Amino acid sequence: MVRVQPQPHRRVTERSKAWLAAYFDASSPLGVLRRIHALSISSDTLMTVALAGSLFFSISPGEARSKVTLYLLFTMAPFAILAPLISPIIDRGPRVRRIVVILSGVVRLVGVFLMIFELRSLLLFPLALMNLVASKAYLVSKSSLIPELLDSDSRSELGSLVKTNANITLLAAISGAIAGVIGAGILKTPFLGAHYDLILELIPLCLFIYESRSLVKNLPPRTVDRSKPRAAKKRRPSGPAYAQTLTLSLLMSVLRGQVGFFVFLVAFALKTIHSPTWLYGAALVASSLGSALATQLTPLVRRKLGETTIVILGTIAIVAVAFVAATLNIGISGAILIAFVLGVAAGGAKIAFDASVQTSMAKHEYGRLFARYESYFQLSWVVGAFVATLADLTLADGEAFLGATALLALASYVIAISALRHSGQEPDAEDPEWI
Repeated sequence: MVRVQPQPHRRVTERSKAWLAAYFDASSPLGVLRRIHALSISSDTLMTVALAGSLFFSISPGEARSKVTLYLLFTMAPFAILAPLISPIIDRGPRVRRIVVILSGVVRLVGVFLMIFELRSLLLFPLALMNLVASKAYLVSKSSLIPELLDSDSRSELGSLVKTNANITLLAAISGAIAGVIGAGILKTPFLGAHYDLILELIPLCLFIYESRSLVKNLPPRTVDRSKPRAAKKRRPSGPAYAQTLTLSLLMSVLRGQVGFFVFLVAFALKTIHSPTWLYGAALVASSLGSALATQLTPLVRRKLGETTIVILGTIAIVAVAFVAATLNIGISGAILIAFVLGVAAGGAKIAFDASVQTSMAKHEYGRLFARYESYFQLSWVVGAFVATLADLTLADGEAFLGATALLALASYVIAISALRHSGQEPDAEDPEWI
């Protein structure tokens, strides 16, 4: 009897299905987190496409600049003030963090439903702010939940944290790319537009809420840590480990600010010279490819280098590429190259920074630290976007500004490290993470 061997493409398909089933396993808390993260990023991307269509691409450059300024002023800036208020809530433990995840989905669902009818009115701004706060509350909770969802053995290894963060970042890039293509297609389809992007966004949000229930069902048993007094748990973090993450957050803030700056710099520069929309899309694709590449490179680089070194090298790369592109004045080609390098640098730095916080700080400090750092990063993004919107720079001038700010950030980091060493706050000299 002749046994028929399965075709190669069928074997690949079966293996892919098996891998996806394991990766998004609903019986695994980490698999559930991956599901809801993909849905959350898809929702955020559709929201971004809808807002871009109504506030930017469909109007003149001057009107777009004024509307984007209003959006940043009345939406992003208030979030920078509200973000620290998220920290005390998330800091109450895993039970509250998982409930926050569900509530963030409910708030966004209500907000998007109302935005469908108010996309052209001033109510758009408070509704967008409500959705932004809910989305960022989820992201902060997600960062705090990752170590809790890993088993104790893998959590004790830095490489596992880096790999987990990298995989989730790659998942976000893929989900965002797919949702972005769909959203852009709807935006450009006659008789459709931004309203239909918001209508479509209701689907991933409903699935997000449904999937999030599993996180609450699989809550860990309540435990009381009596090894430390309650007052000690609420005390502000301190010590060499906290000093290290705090100084490293300086470079991360600059990198995040540069992302916001460059997104708006390229958008307004291309719109001013009436370039086709696909060129801006090419820059976004380059940035996404850079972020995806960072998810694969960071765990490998971490075997030889520490998190601090990864962040520093990424900043140095931006200095070099930005100054070269500005000097040669190669236009959109240079902008696409910078977008790619910025995606690699910022993506890899964020993965390394998250792993540094998760391994160097106590678990009960995750909530407040991630909320605090995310508020810093978000404010930096807003500042960068404001500068690009108000300054009206050419591509070459903006690229030179990008390199100068990265260079200034490196100098400030060196000064901060020197000050900490003189104050006696540096870790053990044998610690390879302290540069």
